[in-house]
Amino acid sequence: MTEPQSVDIEKKTVLYQLPYPGLLPGHPLYILKVIRDNILIFTTRDNQKKAKLYLHLSDKNMSTAIALINEGKEQAAIEQLKTAERRFLLIPPILQELKNQGGEYASAFIVDLSQSNQKHREVIILVIGKVTESDIDVLDELLEQNTKAEELLKNTQ
Repeated sequence: MTEPQSVDIEKKTVLYQLPYPGLLPGHPLYILKVIRDNILIFTTRDNQKKAKLYLHLSDKNMSTAIALINEGKEQAAIEQLKTAERRFLLIPPILQELKNQGGEYASAFIVDLSQSNQKHREVIILVIGKVTESDIDVLDELLEQNTKAEELLKNTQ
């Protein structure tokens, strides 16, 4: 007779380090951070640098969302998640344009994008567990956007 075996299922975590969030919404100087970020986006013209900037900013938005959800500020965290996914979805078209112009991007950057996308999914799922029932629809939509971004990344390779 065989004995029943127990299987340990570990949560799969993505080994991708999000940057430090810096100033959080609600801080008096937060508006300066937003202005700085928008100036950086506006003045960055090189497509490869712009894609890296969007990746960095979307990752910062994700880490800001984590900090806010840990403080119990669900709505502010959801807004940061929306901004992060919106910025991340801007990256694949930039890479496609770069490719169409004959430019190249490092395969390591695509790996970073893929890992970041997986980390974003992990954070959204974490936030789903900490919000009220009424906010779950918004977060489900963000998960769909995350899946769309993953597909767009696969198409740009």
